[in-house]
Amino acid sequence: MAFSFGNLSTYTDEFSFDLISKAVLTTDLMENIQVRTGLQSGTVAVNLFNATVDVQNQTCGWTTAGTASFNQVDICIRDKAVKQSLCPQDLRAYWLSQRMTGGAHQESVPFEQVIADYYVKEIKKYNEGFLLNGDGTCNGIKTQIATASGSTLAGTASWTSTTALGLAQDMFDAISQSVQDREDLILIMSPARYNILVRALVAANYFHFDSVSGNSIIDIPGTTLKAVKSSGLVGSNYMAAGPAEMIIAGTGLTDDMSSMRFFYDEGQDTVKLLAKWRIGVAVAFPDLFSTNGLA
Repeated sequence: MAFSFGNLSTYTDEFSFDLISKAVLTTDLMENIQVRTGLQSGTVAVNLFNATVDVQNQTCGWTTAGTASFNQVDICIRDKAVKQSLCPQDLRAYWLSQRMTGGAHQESVPFEQVIADYYVKEIKKYNEGFLLNGDGTCNGIKTQIATASGSTLAGTASWTSTTALGLAQDMFDAISQSVQDREDLILIMSPARYNILVRALVAANYFHFDSVSGNSIIDIPGTTLKAVKSSGLVGSNYMAAGPAEMIIAGTGLTDDMSSMRFFYDEGQDTVKLLAKWRIGVAVAFPDLFSTNGLA
């Protein structure tokens, strides 16, 4: 990969100000769902348990009524990587020795931390997209929480500052009643829909609900739902609601998901960026969830 300098001029005084990177939307759905670490790539089965209990009047003897059922949901896990090569010599016309070494050998690039932090944010943004949309070989949440898999359809009307609160409450009502009293219920939506919901709460004078004045998770009045925005839904009207603990993200090591390193390759005289991580997602019991079924 070659550096692209755009309209950056050759050296005048590039030392007075540090490098400013472009903002990246890095909402983090993974902080609100269950994460399983130490998994290998491929298909990993998660064991699930369900039971029906047969309650009877007391009599002598025993019965085989009732069931104890074991089944599985598969997490499709993929190994992902970013590998890019940078030539430090390309930078000499722009930063000279103020940011570069005085000698002929340049084994690093200026602003390494800024560049690394930006790439980490981009990787997190990619992971958010993977969780929702998959990658073409692994299904994401949008495919798994759907009417085809037993999820209940609700909240399909137009989402505006007038209708948003009522539709969010409809999404809650459509969740299976067996889990409506759980404390981990979330409503996943796009940042745009999240912002409209904030305006709806302000218009309805619900200023006491977290976090109308902030930019984090919102408690939805009249429900036990928390609205969680995801950058994986930018440009999408899709929403899903249900227990966060039943959305399982699989990975190798959590450290792999937030780190990137630079190293100097003497053989090619380049500085290289390397990040590797593992990602997958599965939804247990999608019939307990609701969705608006939109694209």
